[in-house]
Amino acid sequence: MPIVWGDGGDQRHVVGTRRRSGGRSLIRLVMNTDRLVNYRVRPVWSPAVYAAMGQPLNGGSGLPMYSSKEDAQQAADVRKWLRTRETHLGLALNGEMSAMHNADETCEFCDGRDAALAGAGEDANPHPFPGTESEHSVDWWSTDHGMWRCGWLAERHRGFPFRIDDLGVRHIALLRRRLSRDAAWLARVSAGRTAAELESDGISRARLRLVRGDHPLRPLDGVVHAWLDDGDRVVRTQFC
Repeated sequence: MPIVWGDGGDQRHVVGTRRRSGGRSLIRLVMNTDRLVNYRVRPVWSPAVYAAMGQPLNGGSGLPMYSSKEDAQQAADVRKWLRTRETHLGLALNGEMSAMHNADETCEFCDGRDAALAGAGEDANPHPFPGTESEHSVDWWSTDHGMWRCGWLAERHRGFPFRIDDLGVRHIALLRRRLSRDAAWLARVSAGRTAAELESDGISRARLRLVRGDHPLRPLDGVVHAWLDDGDRVVRTQFC
């Protein structure tokens, strides 16, 4: 639902099903936006969902909704830029990486990186070549094709970044090496420690993400995933 506060969209109203209700009970609540992934625009056909979206707030009027599909799509596109484009291209633009996206987020940069790790060639890029943006401009690199290629190049030549002609992508490859070294150190110092001990040390949650259960997660640049056992002790780590 649209932003209704002046916080830039850090929180949003969402509609979903209440836990342990078997999907029968709808609720609306406020959720941190960084917990939401893979924004996309879909029509709402359910009268119950539509009613829950528009119910009055604290006895007042109903919350605003997007006035058109185009407005909703623009909001989704902006979120895509902030979550994946800015996260990775920010290495070249600002010299540092903003908070890494969720492991479940669809990211063309990470797709290209994973393809390079698997030994795929640059011709494996599944996205069409950009037709309107100036080649190698920021707008060009931020297309689906450009992001995939950027990720592929930054990984393929990470050991020898000076083989990359584009200076921005070369800069990303160099900084990714630094992020990898930092993540390797964090993984070492986290192994065998409890979540409480790590929290008391003030280790950034942006770089160390605690995981419960045994489900696999996509590796993320500069992020250490740390799996906890029943005693909240780190038993396994993963980093890229």
